[in-house]
Amino acid sequence: MEENKPYQRRITYIYKEYQRSFILKFCAVAFGALLTAGLLLFFLSRNTTTAVYRYHHLALQRTSEAIMWPLLITNAVVLICFLVVTIFMTKYISHKVGGPIWKMGRTIEDIGRGNLQAQIHLRRQDQLKDFATQVNEMTSNLKEKVLNVQGQVAALRLKVQAPESREEEIREDTERLFQTVFQLFKTSNG
Repeated sequence: MEENKPYQRRITYIYKEYQRSFILKFCAVAFGALLTAGLLLFFLSRNTTTAVYRYHHLALQRTSEAIMWPLLITNAVVLICFLVVTIFMTKYISHKVGGPIWKMGRTIEDIGRGNLQAQIHLRRQDQLKDFATQVNEMTSNLKEKVLNVQGQVAALRLKVQAPESREEEIREDTERLFQTVFQLFKTSNG
């Protein structure tokens, strides 16, 4: 017996170029901040002296020289941590927000091609569920209006094909259909 498992998105990157750009920009900002802080600390400590203990000797050294390597190593470790956290956060946000947007975009394209049966189905924990519900309600309302027009067109078609139909009745029904279409669908500002 096959067990129903919840849908799991298999796509790691939804909008690859956007995500790569985001990661690079975020890391560039982090690198710039670390570089600025390091240079500021380096230059502010240029004219100071620090006691350092190296190779079993106590010595005096310029503070900027004494902190240079520990500062570079610390900044490199922090930058790598930023990179790892940024990649994971970007993937997480993509699946919580970008994934539903991607899925909704595909469904809206389908609706735009005339498929009024299409509905947006998101996972329970996905974001944007309210927006998806609104789009589904809009599609349902649009479908009802189209069915109304289709019903009136079908009735008019039968009346035209009937041998006993009068021209005046057909003209009135055509005008009524015309008015119904303009009441149901706002297509201009006037």
